Amino acid sequence: MLTLYHARFVFPVATAPIRDGAVAIEDERILAVGADATLAQRYPSARRIDTGESALLPAAVNAHTHLVLTRMAGVVPEELPFAAWIRALTQARRAADPADDVRAVAEGVARLRAAGTAAVGDITTNPASIGPLVESGLRGIVYYELLNRDPAQALETLRRGQEQIARWREMYPGARLRFGLSPHAPYTVSAPLLRLVSEWCAGEGVPLCIHAAESPAETRWLRDHTGPLADDLYRPLGLPLDLEPAPGCSPIAYLERLGVLRGRPLLAHGVHVDGDDLAYLAHAGTPVAHCPRSNARLHCGRMPYAAYRQAGVPLALGTDSLASSPTLSLWDEVADAHARHTAAGEAPSPAELLRLATLGGAEALGLADEVGTIAPGKWAELVRVGLGGLDARERESAEAVLAALCAGRLAAQRMRT
Repeated sequence: MLTLYHARFVFPVATAPIRDGAVAIEDERILAVGADATLAQRYPSARRIDTGESALLPAAVNAHTHLVLTRMAGVVPEELPFAAWIRALTQARRAADPADDVRAVAEGVARLRAAGTAAVGDITTNPASIGPLVESGLRGIVYYELLNRDPAQALETLRRGQEQIARWREMYPGARLRFGLSPHAPYTVSAPLLRLVSEWCAGEGVPLCIHAAESPAETRWLRDHTGPLADDLYRPLGLPLDLEPAPGCSPIAYLERLGVLRGRPLLAHGVHVDGDDLAYLAHAGTPVAHCPRSNARLHCGRMPYAAYRQAGVPLALGTDSLASSPTLSLWDEVADAHARHTAAGEAPSPAELLRLATLGGAEALGLADEVGTIAPGKWAELVRVGLGGLDARERESAEAVLAALCAGRLAAQRMRT
């Protein structure tokens, strides 16, 4: 049945907001978006639903999370610095029952859906846990995480990843999700493994995601193999420090040197970058998933948002996991990014933040033809924002409505169509 959904404002994202707008939906697809009067005339027999004093937006795209860690919320103390936090999380995961991972993913999926999420970039270490995500109808990518610092085991580790991709494709032939690989980070993966994985993914069209430039500890480790990663992670876990020589450069420069950026991986975090790093990212068109709440909790610092914007690096937003972030709501992430970067004097506009939360994430995950904007042909994944918390003057302005949403004054809820 063709249905028209009317709202005081419709925010298509790729085009200007529409006052007294409507979205025409048929068979789970968007048929048209425009002025309510125009669409009512065009489709006179359509069922009509008035969403009241509200705004309609595309559902969010959470570009970076780890749903398998959903049950790690509160397990690791918040005050731990980055390297000690990783060690504590590693120990907690070793002590956990892998059978709980399925329930963790199911809980994470429910939280994503409740928060008005259309698609997700999820990283997992347990291949058997992804069933609830596949069955949820969410779109996106599941990345199988690879960790191995031993150069001699690079080919064997890649083969393990290739076999996992093949198994997932066989198990879930009709899934709305794609399957990819995630060599964890430059400090947990050998140079040969980074090269092999990125070359194979680029050649086969397999999605690739890497944590990079997240913490000062990472930059120091790559410079000379000293600092918190050596002292608070590898030594306490009994892991060797000298499997490879230190590259002596920044994480982004290291990935550029290895040729990894040519495959346009999705990079998570990207907090510690300089002008040369940003130039590498911009030249390659490498998207970066910004996770401000996780960055703050793990004492990693603040992404230089204004420098990214000036360099033209593609950006998206991610919540990271509940092990390092309070919620899986990307709209909460929007509010935090707004407050954090405004306080730093580099305020993103509300329109920029809306784009990061929707189309930016869709582009980063290769889903811009399916979700991320309200446009004909795309899936009807929408959120409704009630305007009850605004005064009469604010309700008359699309800019005021969007500013209130980005400031965390309004709540976005998934709209079932």
